[in-house]
Amino acid sequence: MAPRILFVCTGNICRSPMAEYLLRARLADLPGPVAVHSAGVGALTGDPMHPQTMRVLRERGIDGADFVATYLTPEAIAEHDLILGLSRSHRDDATAKVPMAWRRIVTLREFDEHVAAGGDGIAEMRISGDRNRAELDIADPMGKPNADFDRLVGEIEPIIDRLAGWMRAR
Repeated sequence: MAPRILFVCTGNICRSPMAEYLLRARLADLPGPVAVHSAGVGALTGDPMHPQTMRVLRERGIDGADFVATYLTPEAIAEHDLILGLSRSHRDDATAKVPMAWRRIVTLREFDEHVAAGGDGIAEMRISGDRNRAELDIADPMGKPNADFDRLVGEIEPIIDRLAGWMRAR
């Protein structure tokens, strides 16, 4: 069974839904249901995806019209095997909500490094290096030009591809 993944960002209308929908698209052909969701630490609950997030997904043949932003809750953390923050602050906010889940809560880039280093599972995840490195953050495009959304998808798409490959191996 594939792990249940939760992406976390701030408003849950740009970065985390983009990652969620990209990963869902990459895993759409799997025989069983795939649990991939997103939430925000300051979510604009009930709001749709940002129009530019919708645009970059549409350009990749992905429809995000059914998306509704949700707030990150302890229950959402408990229901997922892996919680991936799009920045260090998202990782830290999720950990503060459920401290006992700290081993399952990392940034998207930290998990990518874990997989690249040959890490196999979540339970034995060992994140090495400085966990406060600024390069672990994926910048928020909110309020920025459309080109920043193009940069964002270009930045996270290869990571999502590697994550999908890791999940398929499960």
